[in-house]
Amino acid sequence: MRFPINDHDHFATEVNLAFRIIQDTYFLSIKPEIEMRKVSAMLGDGSVTQIDSFEPLRVIEFYQRLIGSLKGWVSTGISRSQTDDLHRIYCQFSQAVGQYRVHCYFGIQYRTLPYYQVDKRVIEIQKELAQIDGEAGTTFMSMATRGNHIVQKELERIGYTQVGFEELLAKLFWNERLVADLEEKAAALENEFPKFRELSNKKNQLFSELNDLLIEVCQISPVLIDYNKLMQGEEGVVTYFDMEEVRTQTREINSWFNTKRLTKELTGQVVGVFNEVANTMRDVGKNIAK
Repeated sequence: MRFPINDHDHFATEVNLAFRIIQDTYFLSIKPEIEMRKVSAMLGDGSVTQIDSFEPLRVIEFYQRLIGSLKGWVSTGISRSQTDDLHRIYCQFSQAVGQYRVHCYFGIQYRTLPYYQVDKRVIEIQKELAQIDGEAGTTFMSMATRGNHIVQKELERIGYTQVGFEELLAKLFWNERLVADLEEKAAALENEFPKFRELSNKKNQLFSELNDLLIEVCQISPVLIDYNKLMQGEEGVVTYFDMEEVRTQTREINSWFNTKRLTKELTGQVVGVFNEVANTMRDVGKNIAK
């Protein structure tokens, strides 16, 4: 059963109120840690721009403090996940309350954009790549001319010069030896043009260096989102609580139960646990602010 509960009995009313206090407290506590600040970044054309970004490490540090401060809760630690440019950082807790177990989730969902570091080496690499492309194009044309000549000679040797294109493809498909011979000659062709291989290796090296100069700009909307919006890929701050019944004898888990049958005593216990979470969250936020 997930909070807030869509009901109006005593248990639902009291616990929903306590949960919303946690929501508000969590949002106010985490908000300074996801505050966007201007950072300098370089675009692909070499121009420098100012981009809004936040630092995920601050969120991780917040969760570390929360894990160390929430007493009586079992934590699974801090987790991160990524799907393309969509990222999550979150932590989860659980605690037994009578014959029930409460699970809570605190997280953020944000997106990243790739930029380059502000480094003149980015522009230098791009110039070198442009030069390599020009040299490689000239070398490739020479290789193509030479390659065509080699293939023509090989086809003449085996008597395929008058064979149509489709028939030639069919023969290549069934004649593995012929394909192997042509591949061997293609490999030998590369050895005749060591400049092309040199340029190819240099290009790969430069691309690798350019990738090392990439940075991720992290962006988030400072809003509360629920579980459904989290699954839909929206940015924001999210917390949700689940409650399940653990049957004493069978240890079976029951996620759906009648809240109208829950006692005032149990309601008070759950509300008390929720209030402790809110107070701890508030203290963690204050300590970080100091």
